[in-house]
Amino acid sequence: MPAPFVASLCGYRNGKPNTSDANDKQSIDLGDVFFSVLGIPTGTGEPSTPIGQLMADEVTADLQKYLKVEAPHLSVIPEKPFTGFEQYGHLTAVRALRGDMSRDVMGAVNAMRIGSSTIVTEDDARDALFAHLDRIQDEIEKAGARQRDLLDLLGEESLLKLDITVSRESSSPAAPEGGLPHLVAGLSLKWTLRTDRAQDCRSQGSKLAALRRGRMPHFAAVTMELRPAMLALLGRGSGDLDCVYHLNLPALSDAIDEYCSGSARRARLEIRDKFRRLRDQRRLRDYDELCGYLATL
Repeated sequence: MPAPFVASLCGYRNGKPNTSDANDKQSIDLGDVFFSVLGIPTGTGEPSTPIGQLMADEVTADLQKYLKVEAPHLSVIPEKPFTGFEQYGHLTAVRALRGDMSRDVMGAVNAMRIGSSTIVTEDDARDALFAHLDRIQDEIEKAGARQRDLLDLLGEESLLKLDITVSRESSSPAAPEGGLPHLVAGLSLKWTLRTDRAQDCRSQGSKLAALRRGRMPHFAAVTMELRPAMLALLGRGSGDLDCVYHLNLPALSDAIDEYCSGSARRARLEIRDKFRRLRDQRRLRDYDELCGYLATL
């Protein structure tokens, strides 16, 4: 079952389907067939809101509505960084250490120096105390410099925000109250795909797996891309993503069959066969499966 809002996102941009690459004739031709299957009239204008933002808003609202009934313990939040969840909260440690932790200690030393000047009356004792406090101050400054050098060497991970996060309250015994929520799923939204956009998804998935402490969340892409070759960039089983969800897989399946039917051209048959492999191997799934699976987490 396709996403209920999908038709409202479709339209023509400069006479070409907004699901297609304007510089790819095959993508345009397949897009025309796809829109015919969807029942999108020729010449229908695309939404005025940027399609990426509109897609994010619609997917978020639809998942929130569905899970409020089917899995009310889950929260659906857009645009949230990894570090807001318990499996990745440790990634903020380096940032927290960048503060000047010696400032409070230095303040205490200076307070002791001022207070001692009025309490200690003997010159020798006061001079010895001040000399000791000077040594403490020097060591604190040296320790601070070493800390800064170490943090500069460690660096920090560059992490993109997840387009949509699905989480539940933490059940970690280490933080029974007030802990970070547990990330059960993260989604990367791509209306269409290009090589660089596909790389964004794969990079996020790789970092989610490598940097986690605890259970790996379900991570997948949600797209309206038509071309099997582009879908295969994400769904061919590299391990960075669990799968790819299409906003209307049944319509895409019908469109590809129609586009490739009656053609003896090898290239057309390869398009159809690649799509069927992705679908039959469940690397490519319908949006409806996403909703149902999230409700089980």
